[in-house]
Amino acid sequence: MYDSQREELPASTDGEKVCGQTDIFKSRIWDIDQKSLYLQNNELVAGHLQGPNSVLEEMIYWIHRDAFDREKLSVILSIQGGRRCLGCSSGAQPVLQLESINITDLYKDGKEKLDRFTFFLSNEAGKWQFESAANPGWFLCTSYRPNEPIGLTQTPGASHLVDFYFQPC
Repeated sequence: MYDSQREELPASTDGEKVCGQTDIFKSRIWDIDQKSLYLQNNELVAGHLQGPNSVLEEMIYWIHRDAFDREKLSVILSIQGGRRCLGCSSGAQPVLQLESINITDLYKDGKEKLDRFTFFLSNEAGKWQFESAANPGWFLCTSYRPNEPIGLTQTPGASHLVDFYFQPC
């Protein structure tokens, strides 16, 4: 499973070494409703960006985390050049958080901290899903309504989209 998924992972055009063991990749991500990610009032939201507003789109910076689980493709996601990472709180109702920590500094803080920032990727027919490693069964999602914060859900469908397009830039 791991090797076939790895072959489908978007390639990068501008990797750099992190702690001598991995690359930072830059990709574009948008949901299946064509909503792009951007910052609004210090929250990462998904909306339809057109014309001059298209420059607001946030690129996703990510690193592969191969030490977590060899059977699943795992990554750590960030924005703003890798300076703000997407993390998941724990608890019965986990929350997606945007934290001011550099993606390259996460390896310095140990496994427990890394798990909160790790997502398992799955790909089916060119659509990607991001499952929280710290909260199995919870997926990165957008709302069907535009300009709302991205979050986590256990119940995709009626109000939450969990399928994304993910391509290198």
